[in-house]
This record gives sequence, structure tokens and C-alpha cells, in this order.
Amino acid sequence: MKRIKVLSLLLVLVLFCLPSEARRKPVIGIAPGYKGAEYSNLRRTYTDAILRSGGIPFILPQVSDASSASEILRHVDGVMLTGGVDLDPAYYGEAVFNETVEVDSHRDTVDILYARAAIEGRLPVLAICRGEQLMNVVLGGSLYQDLPTQKPSGIMHRQKEDGIVPTHEISVSRESMLYRIMGSDRLKVNSLHHQAVKDPSPLVTVTARADDGVVEAYESNEKGRWLLAVQFHPEVLVRVDDSWLKLFKAFVKAAR
Repeated sequence: MKRIKVLSLLLVLVLFCLPSEARRKPVIGIAPGYKGAEYSNLRRTYTDAILRSGGIPFILPQVSDASSASEILRHVDGVMLTGGVDLDPAYYGEAVFNETVEVDSHRDTVDILYARAAIEGRLPVLAICRGEQLMNVVLGGSLYQDLPTQKPSGIMHRQKEDGIVPTHEISVSRESMLYRIMGSDRLKVNSLHHQAVKDPSPLVTVTARADDGVVEAYESNEKGRWLLAVQFHPEVLVRVDDSWLKLFKAFVKAAR
């Protein structure tokens, strides 16, 4: 009995002495949408995907300056940028193309502060849909403002079907992180976007495209930086296909 107590005490001491990242689950800061400047708004699909992948989701609060964003991100292990309305084209030096462009200047401000802070802090980043578009712009790229008009295609990029239904295929580079995670160079994805990457940032490598050429994924070309951006919504697809959890598990593992 005494030996068991000693072993138990030693185990507690060992666990206590482990680095914090070995003792706790990774905390993932998730950038939400907003209803005005007073309310945050986030679909639970994002938090569910992180929980199922072994992480702890933390909804990032609204901030108005870079120092606040950086201070908050010191307490998380990874950042997820989520879907939402269009990004203001002023951020990549263009005027609004037409009446279909719907922007939220408050969200643009907050999301960009967090995106820049995540880059500066070298945190793992998973960017989804609008998040993919925003990170490309933050890194110096540009967007198609109205995809159906500026790049007409037979693919319906804003599908009418529910988001759980994958509606078109994408080709994935065999040299990419996405290929290593998912294990396939052809994936069937959902499509719920109005804008898309036009000129990729020189700091990223495009790793997946739809059959019409639209960018569907990219990653950082800087060695040692974990950045994966996807145009589709894997957090919705995991509700009907567990294989997409591999993407979130890889993200949470990188955050660990």
C-alpha cells in the first residue's frame, strides 16, 4: 500500500513537471462573425469539429487594436479563421465591383488584427472560406469580388444544396500538406462562397484547385510555418463524413 502511494505521488510530480502543452489540450482561438458591434455569432460546427479533434475551442473576443489581439493570442495555441460575408476590396486596392459585394467593416478590422497577430506569433492557422480569402489578402494577394461574373464556370460555387452535401471535386497536389492529411489527390467538397482567391500571395503555395481553376486550398511556403487555408467548409462535412476530422486533428496536433 505504501509503495502504491509513493508511485502515485511520483506520477503526480512527473505530470506537474511536464511542460504545459503536454499537460493540457491545445486551445484553439476561433474568430466569430458579428451581429453589429455588440454580439458575436458562430455556428457550432466549428467548435464541434475542434472538440471532436481533441482541442478546446475558445471564441475570440472583439478587439480594436493590435496589442490587444497579440495579448489574447498569447493564451491560445492555434487560430481558426471562419466563413462569413465578403472582404472589403479596399484592403487589396480595389473599389467595390458591383452590388453583390456584401462587406462588414467591423469584422474586417477584427479579423485582420487577429490574422496579423497569428502570423507574428507564428501560431498554427486553419483558415476556412472567408478565412482563406482574408489570409490571402493579409499576405499580399487579391480576390475575385464576384466569382460568377469575373470567372464564369459550370461549377456552382455557391451551391443550392445543404452544406453537408459535397457538390464538386478538387484536385490536390501530391506535394501538399492537404494530400498528406487526407491521403487523396481528388476530394469532393461543398461550395458556399461568393468570392475566391484571384492573385495568390507570394508567401503561399496553391495546393488544390477546382476543375475550373478556382483556388480551393493553399499553404504557407515558409518552412516551419503551419498555415492551411481551404475554400470549402470541412467543419460542415465532418457531420456526415468522419474522414474530414483528419484535417482538424492535424491542426490540433500542430497546435499541441
